[in-house]
Amino acid sequence: MKDFLKRLAKRRFPYEPLITVRISRERLIHNLHQYMTIAPEGRVAPVLKSNAYGHGLIEVARIIEADRNSDGRARRNHIPFLVIDSFFEAVALRAARVKMPLLIIGYTRPETIAQSRLRDVSFTITSIDTLQHIANFQSSAFEFMAPYISIHLKIDTGMHRQGILPSELPQVADILDRNPTIMLKGICSHFADADNSDPSFTESQMHVWNKIVRELHEQYASLEHIHISNTDGHRYVSESHANLSRLGLGLYGLSDGTSFSPPLDIKPVLSMETIITGVKKIGRDDAVGYGITFKAEKDMTIATIPVGYYEGIDRRLSNTGSVQVGSEQMPCKIVGRVSMNITVIDVSHMPDIKIGTPVTVISTTQHDANSIVNMAQKIGTIPYELAVHIPGQLKRIID
Repeated sequence: MKDFLKRLAKRRFPYEPLITVRISRERLIHNLHQYMTIAPEGRVAPVLKSNAYGHGLIEVARIIEADRNSDGRARRNHIPFLVIDSFFEAVALRAARVKMPLLIIGYTRPETIAQSRLRDVSFTITSIDTLQHIANFQSSAFEFMAPYISIHLKIDTGMHRQGILPSELPQVADILDRNPTIMLKGICSHFADADNSDPSFTESQMHVWNKIVRELHEQYASLEHIHISNTDGHRYVSESHANLSRLGLGLYGLSDGTSFSPPLDIKPVLSMETIITGVKKIGRDDAVGYGITFKAEKDMTIATIPVGYYEGIDRRLSNTGSVQVGSEQMPCKIVGRVSMNITVIDVSHMPDIKIGTPVTVISTTQHDANSIVNMAQKIGTIPYELAVHIPGQLKRIID
């Protein structure tokens, strides 16, 4: 019935999106397996927060779940759960029939945790207050309370953003001892400076972390998951006590593998495509776009594409970024300011340009000027700032 309704809607409202985001299944799984070769015990928890770094929460989850189920118990053990940010994302995944275990790593209201009925969902606890509030809800024996709550305890090992301080762990032990329905399934922390060539701060965090792991592992038999490493933190897996790592940037190819020895073969996963929607000729000294930030130095041919800073072309790429046009992927410079939903490009070197010509806005080739990594470098930001700004409603196609 659902497929029938989709076909009916397509006949009544024929529509082909102007912008397509493509996600490479092969590259995503390739990157995942690359990091598995260096992860603790080969176990990796993919990070899908913030709409899977702009790649599509549901789409990426389904790709990973299919891979996890493809090789029986061994593969399931090596991908123990997905990491997400919010309860909303957990609900969305369950509504999409994604069954993998989930870890919500962002803050969740204590009452939401205490009343959650989602199966195989664990919550990250980052403060004594939150833990105590959950315990208070549990002890109230309210009829809608969950029978038990699975948690990962986040330890502040030096980043001082979130987490329970080592000095607070005796209070944690007291609360957990008095509330057996709160089950400590994991402990975690986060490296603040793992991408720095100077390892001194990361080493100081590992010293704190390793001591805590030894103490808690002896105290809690239910402790299944121990994790601190993020993508760059994989360089320290042999020195930190853990049995899995979290993988965000590296999963999507938003950081390369050259910092590892031997280097990892990491490939960008996402591309964005659109079409030319307008072509016109302008003369010397004609201005383009808001603020008159570009004036033609000679006669030119310019074209518009239906992508702007709302769709993911950062405004800081105005007059400096580029896209690729046509089957030969010719680079075309952005001229004038990037608008909310329109960008103007210079196509003077393409005499046969016309409306409908395909355009690659984001390339999966690492060295291209319009790869996410190179665009970020050009404007002095980080790749995932650009990736997460790609709107969720744009059509994702899994290749």
